[in-house]
Amino acid sequence: MRRENVSPIFTRAKDVSVPLKKRVTQANIAGAAAFISVHCNSAGDANAHGTEAYHYTGSDPGNKLAAAINQRLYKATGLFNRGVKSAGFYVLRHTEMPAALIELAFISNEKEEKLLGQEEFQTKAARAIADGIADYLKDAHPSC
Repeated sequence: MRRENVSPIFTRAKDVSVPLKKRVTQANIAGAAAFISVHCNSAGDANAHGTEAYHYTGSDPGNKLAAAINQRLYKATGLFNRGVKSAGFYVLRHTEMPAALIELAFISNEKEEKLLGQEEFQTKAARAIADGIADYLKDAHPSC
């Protein structure tokens, strides 16, 4: 997806594993304005549900990025908002730019697993993430 003068850089084009260090290195070399890692959540409790966003502990720009995406995502999808949280995940800790890790929904929840497989949901989620990034960039980098 390309919006205005923002061009995404994907760490993979296929469903293959890419080492975390390689993802981070690629973003750092590119000089990206933001790093977004998108995931499907899972829990031992099949009733766990909702969407959430993480930023690196103590990163105010990361918090703002995660909050902007989270705000758009839960409104667009109608899923329970589990909120914005801080963590020390590798991709959040080692990027040189603000970073957010997004948990779209729970693959371990039967209802949300079905949603995750629907193209309409995927499109809604992708647009919400893009809009959240645009909101963040508008505030953090007015020239973008």
